[in-house]
Amino acid sequence: MTAEQRQSCFDKYYAHQGFNAHNGIELVDVDDGTCVVEVTLKPQGLNPLQIAHGGLIFSLCDVATGVAARSGGRSTVSQNASISFMRPGRNTAKLTCRGRVLKEGRTTAVCEAEVFTDDGTLIAKSTVTAFYLT
Repeated sequence: MTAEQRQSCFDKYYAHQGFNAHNGIELVDVDDGTCVVEVTLKPQGLNPLQIAHGGLIFSLCDVATGVAARSGGRSTVSQNASISFMRPGRNTAKLTCRGRVLKEGRTTAVCEAEVFTDDGTLIAKSTVTAFYLT
């Protein structure tokens, strides 16, 4: 992916993304079939136990896989998704999620995402089927 294509993907995806801005989800990198997003944890992103909220972690996975799937220029929505929480997201200032396309078909793409703490600890893994709208 060229620098211009990468910037276009950034611009297209984040031009109208109020949800991501509201939740502090930032697009760090995108390339052919891959994406990295991050969130700096704030009190509103924590659950009552003061660890990263599962919904925020799941949202990171959804965004990372969605951007990875649309890095080829086609619009997508999530058709199916599952997540496995492996460890709590505690004692970390930031969460990083790496998404990638595993298999791309004519109408869908199977993607995976992994979420890590500051020290590189894997806390969640997700599988998402993206449906191509165009």
